[in-house]
Amino acid sequence: MKVTVVGGSGRIGRFVTQDLVASGQHEVTSFDRVAPSVEGVRWMRGETTDYGDVVCGLQGAEAVIHLAAYPLPYAHISNQVLFNNNVVSTYNVFEAAAFHGIRRVAFASSGAILGWTYGRVPFLPQYLPIDEDHPVRPQDPYGLGKLCDEQIAQSFAIRSGISSFALRPSIVLFPELNERFNKMGGQPITKFNTCTYVDARDLGQAFRLAVEAPHEGHAALFIGADDSSANEPLSVGLPRVVPELGDMAAGLDGRKPGIDNSRSKKVLGWTQQHSWRNLD
Repeated sequence: MKVTVVGGSGRIGRFVTQDLVASGQHEVTSFDRVAPSVEGVRWMRGETTDYGDVVCGLQGAEAVIHLAAYPLPYAHISNQVLFNNNVVSTYNVFEAAAFHGIRRVAFASSGAILGWTYGRVPFLPQYLPIDEDHPVRPQDPYGLGKLCDEQIAQSFAIRSGISSFALRPSIVLFPELNERFNKMGGQPITKFNTCTYVDARDLGQAFRLAVEAPHEGHAALFIGADDSSANEPLSVGLPRVVPELGDMAAGLDGRKPGIDNSRSKKVLGWTQQHSWRNLD
């Protein structure tokens, strides 16, 4: 399959393109401002906020993986610029995919869509572990932009028949973060936190599976490891910092994280391969 990775030269893009190339099943193009670092990946240079560039960049693709976005926090960029860049880029990708008749798109949403990662107004989850049916309440331009992205995907599924997956990772552990978490023995619990993470290599696998899986319509999927990023059971740590979570967190014993990954396993056939607990 001919797969174009929008933002394929970025931090996550490197792992996504590596996985696609390693599978031996795909011709991979990176549409990005800078050249890719992965061998065997073709480069199309362009700006995601320029619709004409995106139309040219997606020409010939049979599937698209969209990763390009400014993260939060991002130095020297205002909230307005971040939101505008991220949402317009996603709209352009879907509009260009529709123009070319591309019917498979996977894109990066985020666990930040739930509202806790960058939220200023505290609130409690409705239940734990959280799944894809849990309400989302983003309070920041990044999480709000991801909610808009998912609505864009839903709209194009109806309008143009584009089948899409929004993958929602929480903390993405790159090699340096894996080593840091391993040395610390895990993340301390100081406030409500789902303590959900995914290794960057496992996230790369998830995006490949998302364009390979038979699917119609739009769906959002949380991508997270089977174990938590915490240095203690969430059933102990969460009630200590937020006593109201006592009954809700009781089932999160051992190494269980606060987000349920069962739907991504069922729909994509995705499985965790790497953990910060065992460096490899």
